[in-house]
Amino acid sequence: MVLVGVVPFGQNLMIDMKNDAVTQLERQVDVLIIGGGVGGLTLAQWLTGLGRSWCLLERESHLGGPLATSEYVLKWIPGQAQISGRDYLAAMVAQIDPANCELQTQLSAVKVGTDLSLGDFACTLSNGDSLRAKKLVFACGATPFSPFTESERVIVGPGLQKIAHIAAGQRVAVLGGGDNAADHALILAEMGAVVTMLVRGQLRVSAALMQQLRQNAAIVIRTGCQNIELNANAESVLVQGERYDYAAVYFGYQVSQQLNAFPELKTAAGALQAGVFAIGDMTEPVFPNILLTQGQAAVVAKQIDFELSRDAS
Repeated sequence: MVLVGVVPFGQNLMIDMKNDAVTQLERQVDVLIIGGGVGGLTLAQWLTGLGRSWCLLERESHLGGPLATSEYVLKWIPGQAQISGRDYLAAMVAQIDPANCELQTQLSAVKVGTDLSLGDFACTLSNGDSLRAKKLVFACGATPFSPFTESERVIVGPGLQKIAHIAAGQRVAVLGGGDNAADHALILAEMGAVVTMLVRGQLRVSAALMQQLRQNAAIVIRTGCQNIELNANAESVLVQGERYDYAAVYFGYQVSQQLNAFPELKTAAGALQAGVFAIGDMTEPVFPNILLTQGQAAVVAKQIDFELSRDAS
């Protein structure tokens, strides 16, 4: 039976791998997947197709992370030029056959004790359920980075649903100089908002977006804005001494540091131990994107299948 466990983890602890004693082991799966975003779901689908069992753990109460609710159009998916993140994720989830899945929610944490000499990982969920996994894959992704606290007036990270309530004529400070910042500045301008882009250095956008920004007289661009100061209250936000209705922050992403908490999963040289894998933004690619994450998931699935077949022979 294929097992999917959806787990809302707390902010301070996701996994505790301290060689805890595990008793009453009930289930065995080939792969434990940590993270239910695009990478984790793609890996799960590949493993299912290869006939491998898996358990997927997600810290939120839903699969897909921010993509699950994003109405932002994914422009770079071949054959899906107009699909939103939400619809793309929903299509992926729909491919999971519920007849072969068991969903578990409202779990606060998972403990994983490991003895590499045994060739597997002993896992205990906070509801008392236990299982053994032969392989462990981290697919925790990344979250939008902001030095400013998100609030009613401070928007952090991309997503059309996050800016949908902004009305025509309202003033918005867009912080950031990458494609996400430029894209959302253009969308806000189309909505009738008065937009000012504040860029810490220089613009780092694609040629197509640069051309659109230059042609849009409704967007004011200020580069070289080092040490940006921001103060928000319930009615407005003050950025660099100027008052706006909202500030939207697009400073990129910060990669999950979950693996750093478990040095025993790495060799003395810093590589992952046998049986442990990472995919997606956790691998810190130079140019992170959804297609790269899905490609990594496919490669890891094939590698795991090969290793499991070899070990069984």
